[in-house]
Amino acid sequence: RILGDMLDLDRLIRGVVEPKTVPVDVSDVVHRVVGEADFLSGRTIELVTQTVIAEIDVAKVERIVENLLVNAAKHTPVSSPIWVGVQPRAEGVLIFVEDEGPGVEPEHRELIFEPFQQGGGDHPSPGSGIGLSLVARFAELHGGTAWVEDRDGGGASFRVLLPYAPERAAPARAS
Repeated sequence: RILGDMLDLDRLIRGVVEPKTVPVDVSDVVHRVVGEADFLSGRTIELVTQTVIAEIDVAKVERIVENLLVNAAKHTPVSSPIWVGVQPRAEGVLIFVEDEGPGVEPEHRELIFEPFQQGGGDHPSPGSGIGLSLVARFAELHGGTAWVEDRDGGGASFRVLLPYAPERAAPARAS
């Protein structure tokens, strides 16, 4: 898995990945990923989703959700719930994964989305430092963005905002 992640990251950095988008209900994608995530076995997952149709690369959005879930599972006690949601926003579809883990210090909130970087502080992080970087790059591939903020009540809220349809470059005109 790590080799595939590194190859994907390399292709994304070099700009050689083209999204293969189709209109789909993003909440269906999220429900499917949660249902197939064996690493969540024994955990309480609270799904807070609404039907939201967006033109997305399904495989890439599945990876976004899976990587956010892996991250939450690493940093959250097994007895604590993980919240996963899909909501419509004026600018696009919001996907979020929230946990009751230690949260992310403000000075690390941008850094953790860089390749091979992890949050610092008192909570060492297992893993390669690639997962959240892929989340950010896959979001950017769609014309979207990824960020983390504090969750009300403690923990972290990882958020990805994707436009309802990707921006299309205007075709070049012959002169």
